[in-house]
Amino acid sequence: MRSSRLRAVRVPQGATTVRIPRQRGGSNVPPVFVVVSERPSLSSRIARTVGGWAWHHRAVWAPTAYAVLVYVLAAVVHVTAPWMVFVLSLATPIPLLAWWWTKTKHPERTGEYPGRLLTAAVLTALATAWAAAAVRYGPLVSAVAGAWAVLALVVQVFWLVVRRSK
Repeated sequence: MRSSRLRAVRVPQGATTVRIPRQRGGSNVPPVFVVVSERPSLSSRIARTVGGWAWHHRAVWAPTAYAVLVYVLAAVVHVTAPWMVFVLSLATPIPLLAWWWTKTKHPERTGEYPGRLLTAAVLTALATAWAAAAVRYGPLVSAVAGAWAVLALVVQVFWLVVRRSK
C-alpha cells in the first residue's frame, strides 16, 4: 500500500503550481493535461493590434500591399529569370491600348468618369514599366526604388480619391 502523504516541494516565488492527484485505474488511464494561460507579452499584443488594424482596413491599403508584393516578386524574378524583362517590356503599352480600344469601339463602356479609366491605364502602364526596369536593373537600385516609392504613393492616393468619390 502506498503512502498518500504530500511531500514539501520548494517553489520559486511568483510561480504557479498545479497539483494533480495520482490517477486511479492503472496505466491505461489517459494523462491529465492542464492548460495555464499566461498574460500575452507586449510584442504579441502590439502584433495583434497592428494585425487587427491592418485586417480592418485591408481594402483601403490594398494598392500598397500589391506594391510590396510586386516589389518582392520583381526581386525574385530579377535573380531567377532576367529574360522576363522582354515580356514585361512588351506588356507595358497593353493597358493604354485597351483604353484606346474601349474608347473608340465601345464608348458607352467608359462610364461617367472616363478620366478615371485613362488615369488607371496610365498608372498600370507605369507600374508594368517599373516592373520591367526592376527585373532588368534590380529593385534595390536607388532610382528604381525611388520610382517604386513615388508610384506606390500616387496609386494609393488615386485609390483613396476614387473610393471616397463613389
